Amino acid sequence: MKILYADRYFQIFEDKIKFKSWVLPWGKKEVKIKHIKKISEKKLGFFSGKNRISGTGNFRDWFHFDIERPKKEKAIVLETDFRIYKKLWLTPERHREALNVLKKIIQK
Repeated sequence: MKILYADRYFQIFEDKIKFKSWVLPWGKKEVKIKHIKKISEKKLGFFSGKNRISGTGNFRDWFHFDIERPKKEKAIVLETDFRIYKKLWLTPERHREALNVLKKIIQK
């Protein structure tokens, strides 16, 4: 399968997102695109994950490992059909590029 986007945190394929470090700097994970129901862009702030390096505080939102997240202003939020971690917050190295790729493959 062809890689549509890649950085040090994850790779986006036509059918999945492959996280290189889901939990802390280890713990790889794949999320199938078919489980993503909605995509949005959110501003990161004190109460919206700016200082969260990895994990969750509420079992609804999940933040992949990103040591640089406190320096970033925006996140891509993927709403899923999962029972827990319904929202996956992505902070790619090249935000606009990753957002455009995801918008093309998530057609809901």
